[in-house]
Amino acid sequence: MSATAPEPVVPDVDGVWFQLEVDDPAAGAPYGQYHRDDDVIWAEFYAGGTLRSGRLVGRLRADGSFDASYCLLTETGELISGACHSIPEFDAQGNILVTDHFRRADGSRGVSRIRQIPSPVREV
Repeated sequence: MSATAPEPVVPDVDGVWFQLEVDDPAAGAPYGQYHRDDDVIWAEFYAGGTLRSGRLVGRLRADGSFDASYCLLTETGELISGACHSIPEFDAQGNILVTDHFRRADGSRGVSRIRQIPSPVREV
């Protein structure tokens, strides 16, 4: 009789705040909050670095990853849009780390990472 391996625990991003990992944290980095309702994922991104505002909407896959589209507005007024495949996982401290494989509308591609942060105090 062999024991079956337990199903991996998939991080739930609902209500979690994240910040983009950047080379120079002193320059500021965009942050935002993710939400989930069944298989729908969405997020709002707030100022930090060169970002003024952004939105994302997507669909959760059975394996816990999700596919989404996004639109960002930079401080200079540039609009950036694209799609991403995002893979959430737990880091060694038990926080959620999301690796985003993105493809922008201009054809450029890349990988970015966002890390779970404590809920920020936002001015109203």
